Amino acid sequence: MRVAVYLPLLASLMFAVGWPALAARRLPPAIGAWTLTVGSALCAAGAVWSLALLSATLLDDVLPDRYPALGVTGLNPVNDLVGLAALGLLIAGCVRLVVELRARRAIHRGLRQLCAPRESGLVVLADPVPQAFAVPGRGGHIVVSSGMLAALSVSERRVLIAHEQAHLAAGHHWHTGVVRAAAILNPLLFPLGATSRYLCERWADEIAARTVGDRRLAATSLARAALATADAPAPPAAFAYSGTGIGDRVAALQAPPARPRHAVIMALLGLVALMVLSDIHATEDFLRDMVPFLGHLP
Repeated sequence: MRVAVYLPLLASLMFAVGWPALAARRLPPAIGAWTLTVGSALCAAGAVWSLALLSATLLDDVLPDRYPALGVTGLNPVNDLVGLAALGLLIAGCVRLVVELRARRAIHRGLRQLCAPRESGLVVLADPVPQAFAVPGRGGHIVVSSGMLAALSVSERRVLIAHEQAHLAAGHHWHTGVVRAAAILNPLLFPLGATSRYLCERWADEIAARTVGDRRLAATSLARAALATADAPAPPAAFAYSGTGIGDRVAALQAPPARPRHAVIMALLGLVALMVLSDIHATEDFLRDMVPFLGHLP
């Protein structure tokens, strides 16, 4: 346990440092987004379990003084300061997650009110400021301002609508939400948030390009929308059409679609296996120490 319990944290760091570039450049965006989401969730779970094991080693402090005489020495694979630090990180992460969920719920409620009374579908705002974004939820909404419609041609509007519809249909808010929650519980994963949003935008770009059957038109629509919305940021918790990585997205649409790289996926599976096996080994060590401890509790 002295080594294995820390390996999931090391795996999280390796994933956060190395995987974003591989997912964004070497994989189709849909596969890249899924690997990032699943990998983030597993890294967060592994790190939380490691922190829980380290925190649980503090249980030896409740042993009465007479137990060492009975041959029970308690749990002492790590220093108590390490256990206290792990407990503090665990509690802080849970508190921050609750705060984040409440804030996101409030933002989402405001966006839904903006779309009322429509239950779902397209909402056109009488606003000269160019904006377009998807609001997830039951049914989902696509919000487009009159300024954005004026900035695009009829064909380019089809691309925009297809793009935002793709966000809703593919549940991209779940991907970014899981990655965000994972980063809150495991701060080592913080850099993955931007990559998750970028991959979801690229994913929607590819769906829109297939829907209209013209990658060049999709690239032109995105570039024109980006120029129109340069000074009009989208609301948080919404998927803006032209809000993330415009240059790379336009370039990707002008190139052939990416193909899966099996070697890259195998590397991820190896990292996940390392993390899972490390947590299993650390848990076995912890339980081995816990058996005599539990047997002598009053």
